[in-house]
Amino acid sequence: MKYDFAPSKTVLSNSHRRRIRLAISQQGVTLLELLVGIAIGLLVVAVALGALMVSRGITGTVSEATSLQQQAAYAFRVIGQQIRQAGSMELNLNPSIALSPASGANPAMSPVAFDAPDPTGVRPPFVRASSTLTGTATPLSFTVGYQNYTEATVAASDTSLLRDCLGQNPALGASGSLGDTPVLTSQFERDTTKNELVCSGAGGGGKQTIMGNVTDMQVRYVEQAPGTTTLKYLPANPLPSSWTNIYAIEVCLELTGNEPVSTPDATYKNCSGADTAYGNRLKMIFRTVYQIRSQGQV
Repeated sequence: MKYDFAPSKTVLSNSHRRRIRLAISQQGVTLLELLVGIAIGLLVVAVALGALMVSRGITGTVSEATSLQQQAAYAFRVIGQQIRQAGSMELNLNPSIALSPASGANPAMSPVAFDAPDPTGVRPPFVRASSTLTGTATPLSFTVGYQNYTEATVAASDTSLLRDCLGQNPALGASGSLGDTPVLTSQFERDTTKNELVCSGAGGGGKQTIMGNVTDMQVRYVEQAPGTTTLKYLPANPLPSSWTNIYAIEVCLELTGNEPVSTPDATYKNCSGADTAYGNRLKMIFRTVYQIRSQGQV
């Protein structure tokens, strides 16, 4: 018996051959390919970081601008509340004036009298010419005032609803009286050492901060010439010769942000109207004119 021990030939399918060839052809990346891949990855990361920093800068600038606008709105609200009351005085809503004609007259149409008599007899009269508006040139400041008085409210006894710029009324204290504080005053100025808008009220206690980031404050007065309807601006220095002719007051505040901002060669108009460099900080100018309703030639 004869045996044939020759190895048999294995028949491989086409798909099997392709897999074998693919396995043989697969190899690792070269050093050059690896370096190119890393470089591309780092470039993508750098672009993403740059976009992130730009987005963060824009977001920070917008957020800071919003914050400065809110601060300015609050400051002008406090200032405006006091200026709009400047020169106001108590009305005598029940004057001793005989109705004419006496029969059939409507009591609701009875006239009122300014500067009601003080029930205690110790309150000095309110003089609008000297207590409504005053100011100083150095340091720059302005002070507004109005008569302090009590009135009937829902409280058990008459009280005053009037407050100075700090929310105080000394006459309402345990030892206070209208005779001690006949006029409520509020003085506004800028603290040049701290760049803060500060206020001094009638209650004492020194100057208190209203807001920060105030790098400049300018004031102009609007004068109405006696016997005319002409209005003109007067600077804060020198001071007006007659405060009774001041019809309105313009307040300008310059607020500066804290975040660094790239502003190469950029300028803006400051409160004095001069071109000024930004100094790589956000600068915003806010200006408002307040009419003093009890002043002017009426």
